[in-house]
Amino acid sequence: MAAPADPGCPPLGCRKPPRTAAGGTVGLENGGDPMKISFLIHNIYGLGGTNRTTINLATAMADHHEVEIVSVLRDRDTTLFPIDPRVRVVPLVDTRSEEHAAARDTPAEIFPTSETRYRQYSALCDRKVAEYFKKAKPDVAIGTRPGMNVYVAALTEEHTLRIGQEHVTLASHPEPLRAELRAHYPRLDGFVTVSEADADNYRAQMKIPGLPVLSIPNSVPEPLVAPGTGRPKTVVAAGRLAVVKRYDDLVRAFAKVAAEHPDWDLRIYGDGSQRAKLRKLINELGLFHQVHLMGLASPIEAEWVKGSIAAVTSESESFGMTIVEAMRCGVPVVSTDCPLGPREIIRDGKDGRLVPVGDTDAIAAALLDLIGDEKKRIAMGEAARRNAARFDPAAVAARYDELFEQLRKGRTSPVRRTLGGLRRLLKPRAAESAPAAAPAAPQPVKSAAAALVCLRSGAIDIRPTPESRPVGGTVLLERRGEKKAEQRVDTVSLPVRQSTAGQAAQLADGTPLQQDTWDFHLLRADGSRNRLRSRLVDNRLLVTDRPPVTTTPVTARTPYTTVDGYLALRVRRAPVHAETERVDVGDGRITVTCRLYGTTEAARSAVLRLRGGAELAIELPCATLPDGAVRFTVDTGAPAAHRFAEQDLWDLYLNVDGVSAPVRVGAWFGDVKDRKDVHVYPITVIEETSRGRARVRPYYTVHNDLSVNVVDLPPADA
Repeated sequence: MAAPADPGCPPLGCRKPPRTAAGGTVGLENGGDPMKISFLIHNIYGLGGTNRTTINLATAMADHHEVEIVSVLRDRDTTLFPIDPRVRVVPLVDTRSEEHAAARDTPAEIFPTSETRYRQYSALCDRKVAEYFKKAKPDVAIGTRPGMNVYVAALTEEHTLRIGQEHVTLASHPEPLRAELRAHYPRLDGFVTVSEADADNYRAQMKIPGLPVLSIPNSVPEPLVAPGTGRPKTVVAAGRLAVVKRYDDLVRAFAKVAAEHPDWDLRIYGDGSQRAKLRKLINELGLFHQVHLMGLASPIEAEWVKGSIAAVTSESESFGMTIVEAMRCGVPVVSTDCPLGPREIIRDGKDGRLVPVGDTDAIAAALLDLIGDEKKRIAMGEAARRNAARFDPAAVAARYDELFEQLRKGRTSPVRRTLGGLRRLLKPRAAESAPAAAPAAPQPVKSAAAALVCLRSGAIDIRPTPESRPVGGTVLLERRGEKKAEQRVDTVSLPVRQSTAGQAAQLADGTPLQQDTWDFHLLRADGSRNRLRSRLVDNRLLVTDRPPVTTTPVTARTPYTTVDGYLALRVRRAPVHAETERVDVGDGRITVTCRLYGTTEAARSAVLRLRGGAELAIELPCATLPDGAVRFTVDTGAPAAHRFAEQDLWDLYLNVDGVSAPVRVGAWFGDVKDRKDVHVYPITVIEETSRGRARVRPYYTVHNDLSVNVVDLPPADA
């Protein structure tokens, strides 16, 4: 089968054209009025599905409206999700401020007391929201959770159209909260759920007189990465590691998959309260080299395309954002048929699979069905991508525009307010105003962002966003670190040129980079510069790509997004390298399978060397396998027999013919920057050592080298 083409992404900033409905464009061209729309949200600065979908919808609405996201709380300087510069973010209460601390003892009077976030709110929050609405006077205010809906109902000016949104489900709200909502929701003009099933529940159970209740799904934008190919031997899941997500069912189901297809693996992205329990289950089932807890990843689209199948095993989903995200990336989803969203998204057997909640046999069978039929898997992924287009923000925003128009026409009571859009009709539109003045000088660019895409040639494309003004500029790679020897390359300049992906700079495979961490900067033609923020990193090819074993020096380049959101590149480089391929733990032994790069010579032995002052090394026999890999085994009792401290660290090496220095064993290749928290191996308990009980475990260091630690344990009867 031919190798897949290089992954790519559309030119950054080139989303779909302004939204259209069946009758044409919605907005000015269709007779609608530009409006000021305010989304009221708990905290836009964090992660979460509500934040993500609100940003998606606000961005689409900004095509024709003035849009603000009003964040009641703020706990950091910048948002974790990127936000279109056309959408203004308005924070009201900074939780780091003295003002907030002083107000904590004065509870909120308007925010519902039964809302789960009530303890985070105060009278200060009530006052700030009221002041915002009085000053901003939006034409439309949209609440994004029960407490926000109550604020919208209670505190907006009379002319404002009031919309409530439900991003979870009615079933998740206790009766005391429902009672509070019944008292406030009659002042709303409309109420929107994300599934028709939940809309039915609201109509039947809440029965709020005169309140229109309808469903409009969440939106998911077209991915900036090329679709998945359906060929990687990986299943991907993503979400909070919470009880409701039932990832333990997925792990148990995958144990059945692994028994038949040991070459497939499962990646679970996310974090949460169940992480430790899931890790324990993975190790108990012996799946530690096939099931990986990957941690948080954003944007997640670059991770979906590393899989051929996505999996959702929740016991409930108000909508199913992850389902749509995966489908938009061309990845079919095996999902539980849980209430309420999945069955409204997936067409079972056509673009995904629906299975009973909690049925691990059914989950495994659905996965095995797609794993065993590549043609079906690829066709289903293509169908998923087509079907999920209906969740595009443009289409969803058009439905909201239609809702606004319907509600505006339905407002007949003189007691209620006249929509501010009517007031705006008295103002001249931009096209009808006085002759335009000379164009204003371009404003200085305060930041820059780029997507980074690994190509099959081994090159790396750096694709700045148009807003970064990269034309005629240069991408600079600067080596991090304080000690820079003169003979080392400290800066690499990459000219930005026009390409099929837009403006891009390319780091060629053979560009010499010293071992270190490198940062990316954009130097513009006018001399201004910014460090490049990460729009996304598409490094899917690194998962399986390996250099020829004879290549020397051996170089591994791992691009990643830093914790503060910038692009960076980790470079490892050595004349000879031993790459870990598999680590097995059991029966008191650690068995390592690795492969030598940079030499054709054979390994004659392995070495377990104590780190630190003591000169102690344990030489181990090794074997060269028919495929050229090297395998050796560490008896866990061997390092445990030499105890010097509360924690003893032992490093692994190979002695190689023709190579003067021992070769460090580690995992340099692949897409995972930090393996320490992803590849976590079981412990072996040694009951008797010179220091008492101890545990022995292989682990990866911060540099992704493989080591073994021996750590004191308390007495068994302690």
